[in-house]
Amino acid sequence: MKLGIYCPDWLLAWHNTDHKVMKMFSRMSEFSTMETSFVAARSYTMTFNINKIANRFFPVKTSIERHGLRKQGGNVDIIYHYGSPVNPNKFYNTVNNLPVFVTTGFMTDHFVNSLFGRTVNRQNEADALAKTLDQADRIHFHTLGGLRRFIQYRPEFKEKAINIPFFLPDLQINNSSAIEVYQAPAGVEILFVGSDGERKGLVELINALDILGKAYLQSYGVKVTIVSKKKPAPSCGFDLSWFKYLPHNQILKLMQRAPIFVLVPKMESYGLVLVEAMCNRCSIIADNDETRQEILDDTGLLITPGSSTLLAEKLRILIENRALREDLGNRAQMRASALFTPEIVAKQYSASFQSVIKNEI
Repeated sequence: MKLGIYCPDWLLAWHNTDHKVMKMFSRMSEFSTMETSFVAARSYTMTFNINKIANRFFPVKTSIERHGLRKQGGNVDIIYHYGSPVNPNKFYNTVNNLPVFVTTGFMTDHFVNSLFGRTVNRQNEADALAKTLDQADRIHFHTLGGLRRFIQYRPEFKEKAINIPFFLPDLQINNSSAIEVYQAPAGVEILFVGSDGERKGLVELINALDILGKAYLQSYGVKVTIVSKKKPAPSCGFDLSWFKYLPHNQILKLMQRAPIFVLVPKMESYGLVLVEAMCNRCSIIADNDETRQEILDDTGLLITPGSSTLLAEKLRILIENRALREDLGNRAQMRASALFTPEIVAKQYSASFQSVIKNEI
């Protein structure tokens, strides 16, 4: 099966998360019999980047993107498009009636209302999204919650909607980390990873550490490591380790030795870092938004975001209860192994692509 990925094959904003996801997706061939290739014309990549820059400084109502396929684009079995097409008619006309699989999303009410600072009419949002998806052969959501929210407003899409998690080709189940951590003679390490600390809940974590107090944290041998742009400073005088940035492999090493991972964001679309923490058998404290509930189920401690008092209570529970840390970490890793490993996810995508090609929707 030949899969053609229709998206820019490079971005000036190289750190863009969506583009990183697409680069990972192109590695599907490492875990399946699929052949993957980027099939959008180079003119599309160039004008896509120009359009992004233009809209950043001089917002325009129309797009200047030039759609087109490379020569090999017409020889694929199915087209994959990440994100709802901005110009759906141009896109669908460009792919020459090839089967189309589109990944989209429909965020939680909490996320959308936090993003815009007001209550959003979700019916209007669903209607606008539907106009970009009605010509697709399959529409895909990374979460079951996102699928259900969209179908609630546009039930006619139910038959061709599917949910499959993110494909993370470098995700590995670390079976040694927990043994090494839990056999440590003393001390508990807490890890926070989030570039935008304010949005990711770093302020509340620092306040929670202040609530617990320096004497308490030292009495339990607590160590705290923060990876975030801004350096935090607990008012209680507790010393912590701070890194503005670390390479991904070093972050994974931190996860391997940290029995507690904290991410209680005010606003978060998904939370891929939580999946990595699960693979490393961390006991996790996260927010109780629907998406985190779907990722973690009952394998983490979920709280309302914005409350340092609640976070301090959960930290105290995990710091003092090694058995609970082990139990949560073990079950989180088992859940990650069953749902998120690249081998399992690749099979799900492959089966869905095949059903589209065979017109089995």
